[in-house]
Order: sequence, then C-alpha cells, then structure tokens
Amino acid sequence: MMYQFRLFIARVLVFILLIIQDSNFLLSLAMRQSQDFVSCQPECSPLSRMDEGRNLDKYCDDCCTYNYRALNRLYVNESCEINSTSYFLLNMSHDSNFEVKHRHSCLTSIPGNICNFPRIQHLDLRHNKITQLPKLSCVRELVILRLSNNQIQVLRAGIFDGLTKLRQVYLSRNRIHTIEMGVFHDGLKKLNVITLRENNLTEVDVVWVLGMTHMICLADVRYNKITKLSNKSNFTMDPSKKYGPNRVYLNNNKLRILDTQMLDAIGNPLASLLSNFLYWRFTLMRNPWHCDCRIHPVAKLYSGTALRTLMAAVNGSSNDFICNTPPNLRGQRGLLHQNLSDFVCNITDFCPSGCLCQEQPEADRMVINCQNAGLAEMPKRLPFHEKLFLNFQNNSIGILPELSYMVRIVHLDISDNNLTNISSVFASSADKLKYLNLANNRLKYLPETIQKLLPTEIDLSNNMLICSCDTLWLNDWFESKPHIKNRSNITCSTANGDQRITIDNLQPDEFNCRGSNSVTIRIVLVIFGLLAILLAIGIFRFRFEIMASYHIYILPKMKLKWTPEVPENELEQHDIFVLVNDEHAPDRLWVIENLIPYFDQNFIKSYISFRDGIIGEVTADANMTNIHNSRTVLAVISKSLLDDRLKRFELKESYCHKIKQGNGQLVLIKREEFDPALVNNRHIQAMFRLKQFINADDVDLTEKISLQIDRV
Repeated sequence: MMYQFRLFIARVLVFILLIIQDSNFLLSLAMRQSQDFVSCQPECSPLSRMDEGRNLDKYCDDCCTYNYRALNRLYVNESCEINSTSYFLLNMSHDSNFEVKHRHSCLTSIPGNICNFPRIQHLDLRHNKITQLPKLSCVRELVILRLSNNQIQVLRAGIFDGLTKLRQVYLSRNRIHTIEMGVFHDGLKKLNVITLRENNLTEVDVVWVLGMTHMICLADVRYNKITKLSNKSNFTMDPSKKYGPNRVYLNNNKLRILDTQMLDAIGNPLASLLSNFLYWRFTLMRNPWHCDCRIHPVAKLYSGTALRTLMAAVNGSSNDFICNTPPNLRGQRGLLHQNLSDFVCNITDFCPSGCLCQEQPEADRMVINCQNAGLAEMPKRLPFHEKLFLNFQNNSIGILPELSYMVRIVHLDISDNNLTNISSVFASSADKLKYLNLANNRLKYLPETIQKLLPTEIDLSNNMLICSCDTLWLNDWFESKPHIKNRSNITCSTANGDQRITIDNLQPDEFNCRGSNSVTIRIVLVIFGLLAILLAIGIFRFRFEIMASYHIYILPKMKLKWTPEVPENELEQHDIFVLVNDEHAPDRLWVIENLIPYFDQNFIKSYISFRDGIIGEVTADANMTNIHNSRTVLAVISKSLLDDRLKRFELKESYCHKIKQGNGQLVLIKREEFDPALVNNRHIQAMFRLKQFINADDVDLTEKISLQIDRV
C-alpha cells in the first residue's frame, strides 16, 4: 500500500514538473518572438569624420549587440557517407527567426532545403568539409555567416546579392584562391566584417575594399599568398562620396610592389585617394616590400608636415610598412621614410650594356651612368625621360652626333674620350642642356653652333684646338660665357704647332686676318652677300620643304648606292607599322575596314598596336620598338592623333628614323580635314605642303600605298 502511494506521489510530481517546463518553454518562445537578434543604439553615431576614424573600435563594437537567445535553434540532419545529402529539421513554424550551429562535423555542402528557412539569421557551419558556397539570396534575413575551417575554393559572383541585413562574414581557414567580381559590393550596406585570413589568395581586387561607402570594421586577408592588388573593373572614387573608414589587414602576405599608378587612377588624383585614407587603418607589415621609385608618389604626399601630423593623430603609423628590399633600405620605413631620394628604380629597357640606368623621381630625372663602359659610340636609344643626366666618362667615343634624345639631355659628361667631332646640329637640338663636359678629348675644332647653347656650364679644357682665323669667334664667345670652366687650361695651337695660346688671349693680328681694301673685292663680296642673304631667306622660308624633299628623294638613293644589301636574316620584323590613335574609335574603325583587309589580301606583315599589342607590356615602348623594326610606317593622321602628345612623339620619331635617317618610308594618310597648324612638327607640315600624303577617301588608296611601299 505504501509503495502504491509513493508511486502516485511521484507521478503527480512529474506531471507538475512537465506543466512548469511547458509553461517556461512557452514563455521563452514568446520572449524570443518579441526580441530582435540585432539591437543598435540610434544615438551611437560619430560626431565627425575624424571621430569616426579615431574611434572605429567604439562604433564597431559598442553600437550594436547580438541577442542569440532571441533565435530558435534549427538542427541539421546529416549523414557522413559519400554522396549523402543533408537537410534542416524543424518542429515549429518556418516564420520563426533561426540560428544554425552545426560545427565540427562532415557537411560537404549547405543543406539543400535552406531556402525553406528564409529567416535564418545566424548560420554557423564552422569546421565542416563544405566545398562550395551557393547563392544565399533566399536567406534574406541572414545577419552572420560563419564558414571558417571548411574547404571552399571559389567565391562566385552574386552569392550575397539581396542580403541587405548581412553584417558579418567569416571565411577564414578555407582553401579560397579566387574571389570573383561582384561578391562584395557597395550594395551590402550593413556588411562590416569580412574575414578571409589563412586562405590561398594570390590577388585581391581593391574594389571590394575601397568601394564601400560605409564603415567597415574589419577586412582581414592576413596570412594568404597575395602578391598583387588589382583593379580589374577600373574602379574610380567619386569625389562627391565618402568612403569607409575601413580597417584592412594585409599583413603576412607576399606583397612586394605598391602600384601607385593604379592608386592614382582610383583616386584621380592620388592626393584625393590619400585624403580618404586619412581615416582608414591599413596593416601592411610583414610583407616583402620592395621600396623603389614606384612608392615615391605616395611617400612624397605623406612627407608633408600637415598630412604626417594628421595621420599620426588618427592612427599613428599603422598605415606604414617596412622595406625588405633593396638591401640599403632593408628594415627602414616605407611611406614615412625621411630621405625620399632613396626611392629609385634601376631601368633595363634600352639601357646600354655595361651602364646603370636609374630613374630618380625625387630629383625628377633619369641618370644613365656609362662611365668606363667600353663604348665606342653614343647609344642610339636610351630609356625615356624628359630629363636625362648622362655620364659617359672614360670611354672611346669619337663623335657626338645628332640623336633623337638630345632634346632631353640636361647634363652630359663626355670627358676623357677620343672625341674629335661634334655635330653642328647638336647644340641647336640640346635645348635643355645645363652642363656639358668635353674635357680631355681630341677636339681640334668646335662647331660655331655651340654658341647657341643656353646658359650652360661648359668644360673644354685639355683638348687639341687649332688657332686660325676660323676660330677667332671663340674669344668673343668666351667673353660672353661666364660659365666656362678651367679657362686657363683651354688653349689652341698654331698650325705648325710651335705655339700654344689661351683662348682668352687670342688676337686677330697674330694670324694676319685683316681684310683686303680692294673696291672690286668689296663689291663682289657685297653682291655675293646679297645673293647669299636672298638664298638664305629662301632656304629659311622653305627649309623644311627642302629638308623633306632631300630626305624623301635624294637620301634613299644615296643610301641604296652606298649601303650593302641587308642579308635576309637581318630584315625588319614587319613590312608596315600602322601609327594610329587606337583610343579614337573612328580612326580604329577606318583601319579595320580599309587597311587590315588590304594587308591580309597582299600577305603584308603589319603591326597594329590595338590588334597586336601584348597585355601587360608598356604600349609606348612596344610602339617605339616596332617603329624601328618595320620597313614602313603608315601614319593615319587625324585631329585626335595630333591632339595626343605621345602619338605626336611617335610621329616625330617615325620621321626621324624612316625619312631623316633613311631607314625606310613614312606614308601619311589624311583621314579627315584639319588645320595644318595643328601639326606641330615642321617636317611633317612640310610633307603636307609638298602634297606628300594620300587622302583616306582616294579611290586609288591601296594602289598608292603599294607604290609607296615598293619604294623601300
């Protein structure tokens, strides 16, 4: 009897406990339905842009809280067998707010019925074996996605589209090697945490970091294999918009080069980009940074006192990095480096053998040091820069000729060579020359055109100048040139070599240079003088036409007569190089419709930059190389081409190499009517005045081109 009584009491207690448990469950369920998962304080907003940048942690961590108790648990039914499927289990309404926690298991994919639960707000599938991430736009309430420690390899475009409430994405420790365009974009207005650390990324497109116009608390790509920051979509910042601020972790990767040209294109200009970055935090340490001329533009802007002070006030030196190479800068700061002249680039393209070619952006110059390089002549080509500093000391150079880069020389030291001749054109073409050292050479005569040099520091000491009536002008020139150095060592010897005279003491009486008093001689001289003046005026007036006619009609015949036939294996690479403004659609279309079919039908080897250019090469350098490697340059002249500075330079180089130096043919095609004054090259103007061109609408266009080509 006592046993039955006890059993009855136990059953009553169990019943009471079940009632209490059910009431607690219902109460808990009601509370969950009445609470939000994310709660943000409306008054928690930055007072200013600087406040937002300096207190990024505060506005990221303290403004919003996450109440996980407000979510109902959604369970996963899975099987670890091969090719098995998984799905969510539910014993309540699909309209509830859910969280999924299924960690340290064997899921290979997101459960297939996930779209049946659009109100999943927290999805935690860490430490599984998931290999693909599908589009999650159907889970429109998703706030936090945790998929770290899986086996995902690619993030496909659009996987997060429509997730307007998504705030945090955790994808660390996967095998991700590719992030397609359009994964992270500015449409994800609430996304503020992206972690991709410890994956296999080798390249990161800057648009998904820099393109966000709202605050990003964390963009973490640490411990990957990133070697390059790219901008495949050609993203540029809109100056009317505010971007970030953002905390970006790029440390512990393999970044070597800071592509300032790309950053300049994004910021438009670079200073605009850096003004946005004042309130960002970049962690760039522990990368093998190579500090050369490419980081100079950024370092130059950072060197400003006001900017440096503001950067320190906002985020200290967290945006800086440490140089790994070159050896002389190893361990030193990059962006906050003190001596900006340390940032140089050693250039190899077109650098003469045995020489050091170095771009020095802080001094705005290209230094080419060929001292003791064993050169017997001046190089025909050099790396391009508007200011060339050349050191050719201690070589065996005998002639200083006219060369295309002479107009860009600022400093030329050609002392201690075997120099015997200076081109008369040299002085008139060296417009930028500020220093000229010709000391210790074998010069006997100087061209009188050297007097045209601008105020230039000149050293002519220890040469073998000859004193004669023809060199008396040196005395007057010396008096007008206070910058001539070592005057006491500049002497000339008489014809028989028995006397050496300093140029400062050169007198006409010593060489019997007095003129005749004969009236007849004077009259003849006057007549010849007048004729010479008239001839000079005519030549000067039509000098470019005369030079063009000489280069086009006479020089090729002379060269054909005196130049041996070129062996087959030394012929140029192309028959024709087409010089066209490939950025101008009408010009490009005209070439496609009129020239390319003609080339193909006649088996003509041609080079057209927009068709034959190689991705990644420097177009300007490739064009210059192919101009020199082609028999004929066919220039399609239009207003757009004449407005392009680089194309004008290529046109000038084509004339110099093909016409002036007699290395081929330059064929001008006038694609449209334009004012001849637009042609700023006088030689090309002369060709147009001499009607040395073909109209693009000429019915015999191809026949005339063929005739021009056959002349080569």
